[in-house]
Amino acid sequence: LLLLGGIVVWLWRRAARGSLLSEDELLAQAPQGEVTMLFTDIQDSTHLWEHMPKDMANALEVHNDVMRAAIRQFRGYEVSTSGDSFFVVFQDPKDAMDMCFHIQKALLGQSWPERILQYEGGVPVDSGDGGWLWRGLRVRMGMHVGEPSPEPSVANQKVDYFGPPVNLSARVSGKAMGGQILLSAELYDKLFGEGVFDNAQVTNLGVHTLKGIAKPQQLYSVLPSELKRRTFPEIQDVVCQYCKTPMWCPKCDKDPAEGQQGKKHVGGRRQTQSSRRATTYRP
Repeated sequence: LLLLGGIVVWLWRRAARGSLLSEDELLAQAPQGEVTMLFTDIQDSTHLWEHMPKDMANALEVHNDVMRAAIRQFRGYEVSTSGDSFFVVFQDPKDAMDMCFHIQKALLGQSWPERILQYEGGVPVDSGDGGWLWRGLRVRMGMHVGEPSPEPSVANQKVDYFGPPVNLSARVSGKAMGGQILLSAELYDKLFGEGVFDNAQVTNLGVHTLKGIAKPQQLYSVLPSELKRRTFPEIQDVVCQYCKTPMWCPKCDKDPAEGQQGKKHVGGRRQTQSSRRATTYRP
């Protein structure tokens, strides 16, 4: 019996190994070269989990269903998910933009738990033209385009991505508010500078500092035309109190947040650098 059991386990493991994709096969299924990287997460999720865990669990399931259906529809590659956040990569930047617009509108029509619709960030707000401007969970989105390093994992049967383009994408998303879509200047140029995308409202937010990114970045807020009445607080940046330039300033060549320059950099204060110029793109 022991011998028979050992043979069965050996055969099962061999079959399992045979069903796993190799690194080359995994890479063949994932976007490569220049890709568009999207990070998303739910605004106020910590508060919602703390105060209404059962409702948030149901709401998260709805959110995840919407996200994964859209990822399939718009040819995205789900790299990873952690809690309520998603990391998705696209070969075509237009697919990424289309998916973001689709999700922002699709979330408005979902069957959210009643308590989600009663909390401040989930209360339904009419758009004025027969639709919804806000309703239910608010999801922030940030995107950048570049050439990260793909790393296949046979054990996880996934390809992960690493490098500065991924870091920048995550930081762009971190500047967004729920219901907002932010783009880096590089992605904006590809989608709008080259006329790839239209029927959207784009707001130039100016140059902002991103945590861990040495060079300040030009950011753009983009919305589908149906949601153009959404408004968001201006982005707040931390500046160096000593020389009044953004964090990781070239004059000081240190991170003031780490106190490397002593009393020259006491804390740091926030400064808004936002150019609120909105442009509507139509077919």
